[in-house]
Amino acid sequence: MTRDSKLVEYKNLVMDLIKGFEDITFSYLQREENHMEDALATLASMFKVNDQAQMMPIRISIREIPAHCYNIEEENEEDGFPWYYDILQYVKYRTYPAEATENEKRTLRRLAIGYILDGDVLYKKGKD
Repeated sequence: MTRDSKLVEYKNLVMDLIKGFEDITFSYLQREENHMEDALATLASMFKVNDQAQMMPIRISIREIPAHCYNIEEENEEDGFPWYYDILQYVKYRTYPAEATENEKRTLRRLAIGYILDGDVLYKKGKD
């Protein structure tokens, strides 16, 4: 029985969709354990699929350790400057690298909006 009148139509839709599956399982999750389901529901609402479409199952694995990580080196191997050097130069002096194309200059300006210079220290702007 569906108590919330707003959910009755969804329940009826689910009951119709069940007929198209060979096997289906429902399980109750506490609200605080429902993050993945909310994300999947949001994804599902972003596109339409017709009834005849072959849907592949989604397999999700939960890992105890990160599958990958990024290691940002302090200095670039090519020129010996830190990765943020061009941003720092633009914020500090409004200058571009000598070999920068118009597209790279535009990208640098866009990136620089997210940083602020305090003395000689470049900070990434945050919400606070």
